[in-house]
Amino acid sequence: MKRRKRGLAICLAAALLLGSGLGAEAYYTEESSSSTYIYSKWGFQLASPDAYEYSRMVDLRTIDGAAIGRLADMCVTDEHVYLLDTSLGIIYRFDHQMKYIDSLKEFKMPDGSVSTLKKPEGIFISANGTLYIADTENSRVLVSDWKGNVSLEVLKPENLVGTKLESFLPTRVVADSAGRINVVARNINSGLMQFSSEGYFTGYTGAPSVSVDPFTKFLRKFYTDAQRAAMTTYVPTEYNNIKIDENNFIWGTISALAAADMVNVVSSQDTSGKITPIKKLNMKGSDVLARNGDYPPVGDLQWSSNPSRIVDVGLGPNDIYSMLDSSLGRIFTYNNNGIMLYTFGGNGTAKGETQTPIAIDYIGNNIFVLDSGLSCMMIFEPTLYGQLLIDAEGYYQDGNYEQANACWKQVTELNSNFSYPYVGLGNAEYNNGNYKEAMDYYEFAEDRTSYSNAKEKIRKDNMSVSFPYIVGGILILIALFIGKGIFIRVRRYVKGELVTYGGDGEE
Repeated sequence: MKRRKRGLAICLAAALLLGSGLGAEAYYTEESSSSTYIYSKWGFQLASPDAYEYSRMVDLRTIDGAAIGRLADMCVTDEHVYLLDTSLGIIYRFDHQMKYIDSLKEFKMPDGSVSTLKKPEGIFISANGTLYIADTENSRVLVSDWKGNVSLEVLKPENLVGTKLESFLPTRVVADSAGRINVVARNINSGLMQFSSEGYFTGYTGAPSVSVDPFTKFLRKFYTDAQRAAMTTYVPTEYNNIKIDENNFIWGTISALAAADMVNVVSSQDTSGKITPIKKLNMKGSDVLARNGDYPPVGDLQWSSNPSRIVDVGLGPNDIYSMLDSSLGRIFTYNNNGIMLYTFGGNGTAKGETQTPIAIDYIGNNIFVLDSGLSCMMIFEPTLYGQLLIDAEGYYQDGNYEQANACWKQVTELNSNFSYPYVGLGNAEYNNGNYKEAMDYYEFAEDRTSYSNAKEKIRKDNMSVSFPYIVGGILILIALFIGKGIFIRVRRYVKGELVTYGGDGEE
């Protein structure tokens, strides 16, 4: 009984602490026990040095002295951080130090009327400062400046196809450098909805693939139209979030993936991208995300009940990207080839742990994670180990192989479990023309493809060096053979053995 009373007292104290005016930092009483890890070629977790460490948490329960509602989205620009309050219909603006600047709640429509937001779920700010809002329950997308002057209202298109629903419920929105608008809409599984800069619906792009076994495909040939129509299981899944990078590639995340499908993807090491929680779409809607690792970028490779639920992607420096798993609060980071660099984070009550993470972004090399459950912003900074990984990727992309090599060597000294740095060392030697040294690194990392490429280079180089000598030797042999024939004929002529009769050409 005493233990029960003591436990109840602790719970009440925690509740009072959360409800008081104390900062959110006071809620945390211990350091996080979450560890950083990577995966081996065989799919086993391997311990890794911390690539990022908890820096601080910004309490967002009150902004400018007023209580906020439920935060739903975040957008980061070169100068500001924008947060969307879905329950109050307010957009807050901060600087990169998370100091509050101002907010926007009312909008002046083109006809002069004033309008407000109704449970909006997504925001995007373009490079020129144009604001795009997925005003979900008002069934529209607003295009505005920061003063609230609306220049365009995108409503449900009349020629909407691919769904039986009559409603238009946009949840996420981005725009490319030409002003073309891409929208994630609830219950639309035909892909991203695309609109022109004038707001005209132009079609769908990047429809997620479906998974149908070969036997079912065969049976469908004999189904009636009614039977085919009843097969509602085999439909594409919806995107749940999108980002756009400076090259107009759209990054989409998909969280509604069946556990059985993900088990098959991991067990078969399927890097085709047919079933995937993340896509990188080009202008044609084709997925061009590189998946050159031992396993595709799917988050955790091992789980007890459900796979990682990827809800957002942060686009970091040197083409590094981080996927946010809302179910376990983990952050999975990959390079531009789809190689996992590290995984860290977790849900819990210790410092650095989240409750309901919903959005992730980079500001410089720092990672910002928005937690709607705790109404806070978590900020993580790279450690020496994490900075070495970032720098190594950057040096290699810039062609500075000597500096990349130096970074990779330091990484191997800090983490003997990580085979990828040896691939990086091999790549640096390969690009410097040191193919034998590159083969040694590739062999250690068990990178058969790169090993074969380096070996082929050595063979070609040896051939290019040997070829002139081989050709020269053949020419010398031919010259000697011809010279020998001439010498024999001359000698026979001198000895009188070769007599030539004039006129008829006979000897």
